[in-house]
Amino acid sequence: MHNIGKILCALIGIMLAVAGIKNYKKIKVFLSEVKVELSKVSWSTRHELFGATSVVISATFILALYIGIVDFSLSRLLTVLIK
Repeated sequence: MHNIGKILCALIGIMLAVAGIKNYKKIKVFLSEVKVELSKVSWSTRHELFGATSVVISATFILALYIGIVDFSLSRLLTVLIK
């Protein structure tokens, strides 16, 4: 995961250098600061990532089911009230 930050910084640096931006020194400082900040990031483990993903998928399913039931109930209620 740490390589992603290094690769991202390198790609941004290359794109900016190729574009010929005048403030290259400021950009270089910025990218070095980004690299330092990314080294401080606490990356999730594979196990934590799968756990969080399952929670999000479960919550999404439950919320979709709830909204579906409420929508169906309200549409039936409106159908009865209109007739």
